[in-house]
Amino acid sequence: MEKFLKYLLCASAALLSLVACDQEQIGEMASSNDSDNKEIHFVQKSLTKEFEQGTKEGEFTVVLARNGNKGTYRVLLQKSGKNASLFSVRDTVVIPDGQYSVEVPVTVDMNAVVLGSSVSASLCIIGRDAELGDDPAYISQYSDFLDLTASFTLEWEPYMRTTESGEQVQQTATYYYSQFYEGYQRGMLVERAKGTTNIFRLLDWGAGVSFFFKVNSDNSVVVPGQSIGYYYSGSDEYVYVSDIAQYLGDEAYYDRFPCTFDGKQTFTLNLVYYVTDGMFGYGPEKIVFAGDHDNDPVVSATYEGDGKFSYEFNSFTASCKAVVVEGDITGDSDELNKIYKQICLGQRDDIRTFSDDAQQWTPSSPSNTMIAVPFDAEGKPGEMVAVRFTYDPDGTLAPEVLEFSINPYSVDPYSTMIWKIRTRNAASVRYIMMDKDVLDYYEENYPLEQILGIGSKFDADNLAASEGPDGLTLYYQGLSEGGAYRVIAEVTNRFGDKVYVTDSTVLASKADKFKAAGIDDFVGAYIVNADVKTSSSNQATTESFRVDIIKTGENTVMIKGLCNYSSYSPSITGTYIPEEHSIRVQSQNLGEFSYMNVVFGFVANLYTGIWGQTSSMEFGFCEDGLLHWRTTAGSEMSLTGYKFMLFDGTTYSGYAVGDKTYENILMQKL
Repeated sequence: MEKFLKYLLCASAALLSLVACDQEQIGEMASSNDSDNKEIHFVQKSLTKEFEQGTKEGEFTVVLARNGNKGTYRVLLQKSGKNASLFSVRDTVVIPDGQYSVEVPVTVDMNAVVLGSSVSASLCIIGRDAELGDDPAYISQYSDFLDLTASFTLEWEPYMRTTESGEQVQQTATYYYSQFYEGYQRGMLVERAKGTTNIFRLLDWGAGVSFFFKVNSDNSVVVPGQSIGYYYSGSDEYVYVSDIAQYLGDEAYYDRFPCTFDGKQTFTLNLVYYVTDGMFGYGPEKIVFAGDHDNDPVVSATYEGDGKFSYEFNSFTASCKAVVVEGDITGDSDELNKIYKQICLGQRDDIRTFSDDAQQWTPSSPSNTMIAVPFDAEGKPGEMVAVRFTYDPDGTLAPEVLEFSINPYSVDPYSTMIWKIRTRNAASVRYIMMDKDVLDYYEENYPLEQILGIGSKFDADNLAASEGPDGLTLYYQGLSEGGAYRVIAEVTNRFGDKVYVTDSTVLASKADKFKAAGIDDFVGAYIVNADVKTSSSNQATTESFRVDIIKTGENTVMIKGLCNYSSYSPSITGTYIPEEHSIRVQSQNLGEFSYMNVVFGFVANLYTGIWGQTSSMEFGFCEDGLLHWRTTAGSEMSLTGYKFMLFDGTTYSGYAVGDKTYENILMQKL
């Protein structure tokens, strides 16, 4: 299980998350605070409450408690979160002498809550009196933070659809699992929330629970966090599922990881399965609503080359009829419909009837279209398929890639890459070059057509050069030292046939080998230059600041100044690694800042937040006399920099001190 957050790009709008429960839920009790357990704390970590539809103002009852009952003490409260303005609570609460606890009313303005959505806020204790006496009254677990969530109660009814014959039947669905469960489940009943047109749930989903989702007016879909009914003993909690944007708490991520409805029967959802400590899996899953044509005959066809087609039929197909016509007519709907009718009525002499899964065609022209129509046992036709293909028995027309490679450029192997490509029969070349791990991720989760759609295309001069005897040579400059890059190219001939090629390389890095150095060589003051990014911009700016390294033990140092933020200067612990001549830094807790917990963590091309001990970075002296940073060998992933991550309790907020991420770090000793 992964203890980091996925880096998801771009932005789009989506609705608030949907929460549907049957009664008020009290979150798990917080962990004991050991030496702090005589102070005043919230008893719960979270409260979720549903209110009857029509409620104008909802109310929570929050409990503050202490071990003893002697003395009168006050507590200062503060609310936060995107919906905090909807919640009302008094700033100061008093526990009178003789009482172990006090109930604090919190109200929420339900007028601003849309049916099917939820609002949330957090309460935190920002000041309190301590040492509350030695009374043995027992309240063993407490929390400094309390999350509140409010929504309306949803009532459900069967979701009915009207068949083509006019009959009313309850909608059913098939769910296709891939990220936590594998396979599919048919015949799940669909219900809709009363008073809404766009909030649905599937009954008996996964481990027998319901699966909630909301369909937007633009056919975008929201999947809120909800239990899947599976209890994970590793963390003593139920596994949850939500769409990726809801999991990260940022609607901007719907652009790269959308959840959509095709307007007919199919819902495509980018989901993540998770517990408190991390995720189990993420990626696309699918819901398909049943329709009137689910029992229609269906055929699919694949061109294997040299005039040969392979066919696949569903269980309702008894036979198939097909013809081959000259030219590409796949974009001519009138001509296709004309041929479809001719096949169904038997009005052509060249119709071939078959039930085998392979057929050989020998047309007289290079470019052709095959049209096939499936039929059931009663002779009822299904939808046709039309495939354009090139008949090229001697292989003289196919697109070819004769040479394709990317490598570090010998003149500058640290930041420049050279790409060589030589083609034959190419009418167009599309390509994309990206960080290898990012492009690998895209290829794993998205169609290649969509990936190449954000890439580039050869102009006429480059295309002509790639077809020439020496091919085309291109250079990429200004790349990251030591970076891993990959290129995917699509080469298409004049008939539309395509071939794909790819290659990857790793640029050289001065940090590949550190010079011999003892721990005392690292001690001193440094000027640091780093590329700094913020959440509001992917464009980095260079910042310079001072860092001091102080020896604290035989093999340990304290590093001060890595956070270039005026009001925060933490100390990072580093460990000297003699065999690597380096100082290694791990993810580490740094205490509180602005009522939040700070964790020194890392970033990578795909990840905005990495903590835990599975990955680390180290720095050492290189031939240029500077200290360079690199990923420690054996780390779970390749890291690009660090950040000072802000946590709300044990939950990563998605923010960092100063909203800064530090990459491409160079340190020069003063």
